[in-house]
Amino acid sequence: MTPRASRASDARRVARDVGGGARARRRAHHRAHRRARGRAATRGARWCARRDDEARDARVGGDDGENATTRARERFAALEAERRMTTESRRGADVGPGLAPSAVAASLGAFLFGYHTAACNAPLSALARDLGFADDDYVKGAVVSALVIGGAIGGLTVGGLSDKYGRKWALTATSAPLALGTMLSGMAPNAVTMIAGRFICGLGVGASSQIVPLYLSEIAPPALRGTLNGFRRLAYVFGCLAAFQLAAPLKETGGEGWWRPIFYDAAIPALMLAVGAAFVAQETPVWLLTQSDEKAAEKSRRSLAILQNIRGRAAVTWQNSLRSAFSSSRSLDDDASASTSIDAEVSASSAAEKPAKSKLSRSRRKEQKLSTWSELISDDKNRLPLSLGLSLCALAAFSGSNTVIFYASTVFTSVGINNPEILTWAVGVPNVVGGFVALALSDKMGRRPLLLTSFGGMSACLGILSLAAYLTPANELSSFCANPELGVLVGKLSQPIDDGLYSYPTMASAQICADFAALSPASAGPAQPEAAVALVTIPLYVLFFSLGAGPIPWLLYNEVFPTRIRARAVSACTALNYVSNSIVGATFLPMVGAYGLSGSYGFYTLLCASGYVFVDRFIPETKGLRLEDVESTLKRHARKRSTSRSKSIDE
Repeated sequence: MTPRASRASDARRVARDVGGGARARRRAHHRAHRRARGRAATRGARWCARRDDEARDARVGGDDGENATTRARERFAALEAERRMTTESRRGADVGPGLAPSAVAASLGAFLFGYHTAACNAPLSALARDLGFADDDYVKGAVVSALVIGGAIGGLTVGGLSDKYGRKWALTATSAPLALGTMLSGMAPNAVTMIAGRFICGLGVGASSQIVPLYLSEIAPPALRGTLNGFRRLAYVFGCLAAFQLAAPLKETGGEGWWRPIFYDAAIPALMLAVGAAFVAQETPVWLLTQSDEKAAEKSRRSLAILQNIRGRAAVTWQNSLRSAFSSSRSLDDDASASTSIDAEVSASSAAEKPAKSKLSRSRRKEQKLSTWSELISDDKNRLPLSLGLSLCALAAFSGSNTVIFYASTVFTSVGINNPEILTWAVGVPNVVGGFVALALSDKMGRRPLLLTSFGGMSACLGILSLAAYLTPANELSSFCANPELGVLVGKLSQPIDDGLYSYPTMASAQICADFAALSPASAGPAQPEAAVALVTIPLYVLFFSLGAGPIPWLLYNEVFPTRIRARAVSACTALNYVSNSIVGATFLPMVGAYGLSGSYGFYTLLCASGYVFVDRFIPETKGLRLEDVESTLKRHARKRSTSRSKSIDE
């Protein structure tokens, strides 16, 4: 073959190979297209099957087929939304330039919440001596309880204010009582002024404990909501530790009034909170969309772009989805009208078409009215989320965290561990580690696994501790507060790491031990095997509490409550949390006097086990769901539970 013929043959071979590759690519494209059409047909067939099943169940139960079909379509839409959100979570959430600064500014409120929770515990004896009520245990209890009472009132009232004036300005307003109260406490010349200052601080602490998780839940993308809540929890823990670390060197210097800088220094982060919330934090797009302002939708889209980097048609789609969920009833007609209005609203964003936008906004604002307190209680639609949120709140508060931490210091002292740094490693470190676990896993594993692990682990730890206390021959009352050398540990139980690691302070530790001293004489020697078991179970208990029952309920409150009731419902949970923790502190002493530590912790073991059962049966997974999709998920979960229960009864 001549060279010329050889080159021609090679050219034909190359052309044939290229053509074959193109044909192979076309065949692969057609196969992929057919597979996609097959998957769509499969989804449609599944939807039809679900619709037929719902209609069949409706006919059996006396319902009409049209309502059953509507419920089936809603269910299918919710499943598709869940699948879409899961895909978006895997790709990575959209994060706007204003999300991190807004979250940091809001978390200053959580930092101050933790700081003021712990600020009064370490210097309680010193300030009581300097202000002239060292021998009056009732005044000591009033100083500590003033923060709790103010917190319950502040948490209950801030919900209505945040609905009326906005989440951002409610967050800004919490800095005022925090700054005023801490300055008043620092310069207090007597007990009355100190109690007043602590009460004012309590108003700010309660308000911040409500508004901070609410604000973070409404600005966060679905895939990062748990992460921001974990960040809030860590800010609270580091606030406690900051108060402890500041108190330690001041206490070593001694002198009259050494405790006053602890309160003065808290004014600095309060001022930073005011500036950050007013000038750095963005208003939540969810709240902006509920307002009657003509430019509310435009402001909401602007905030959405800054916080979550969602713009244009995607932003309008997000708004329509939220409006549909916000409406009093969700139907196919609502969804259809929402979808057909996308193009109208995109064009309405221009100045030339503002009248059309205003007419559309006026028609929708009638459906976007936030619920009042009376509607929160009386509206039947609110019963399911309220029952779930309030029940979870009570179970988390009655998990016994306060009493376990009170008991930790004395057990460690009874086995010869008197160094506060050792206590920090034994109790403080598990608390911080648990906070990091919640931060890392709440958006990966989900809320349910962490809650189940938390309640199950706490129940096991308390059960073992209760059994050890039952097997311990020593007098449990005296071993709680007695030391062979020091007698009743009135001052020892005020050590920093004990009293700031639970959610809320309820009673002064010195008051508890003073009452114990009246009930039982001091006895010498460590209580075994109780003390040795407690060295293992108490750190584990704190770890389990900090990774689940501590932070996750505050995340779920803001997820299970729909937008129309979210602020006021979270306020109710906040107040209930304060009241529940106060009840735990007030009833613990009589319970130990009547049943001993074994019986008391056995009771809390049952409560933690009840929390596990409640979460397992009634709390659905909300990981990755949009806030507007959670309510339909709750209804679907409740309907599924009701159906399974009726089937079990029939069988």
